[in-house]
Amino acid sequence: MPLYVRSFLSTGPPEEVEQAAREHREHLRKLHRSGHLHLAGEFAHGDGFLEVIRAKDRLEAEALTRSSPLIERGLGSWMLREWVETEFA
Repeated sequence: MPLYVRSFLSTGPPEEVEQAAREHREHLRKLHRSGHLHLAGEFAHGDGFLEVIRAKDRLEAEALTRSSPLIERGLGSWMLREWVETEFA
């Protein structure tokens, strides 16, 4: 399955972002359980997330991206890019 990098930078009111970020972490747990989450992390200053997700195509990757509570509520900007993992022998 192709990999996609989803990045999110929060720009909304801190109290709204904080609540939605808790829900976003649950969203990530669901993606992990379903096999869609390859890698995930938060930016050091709490202002966003970066994840690598597995999806059958760009349409599925975008649907998974838009299902995040942070994105649904418009609390920041996001980017989705197809990603090719580099393998080192």
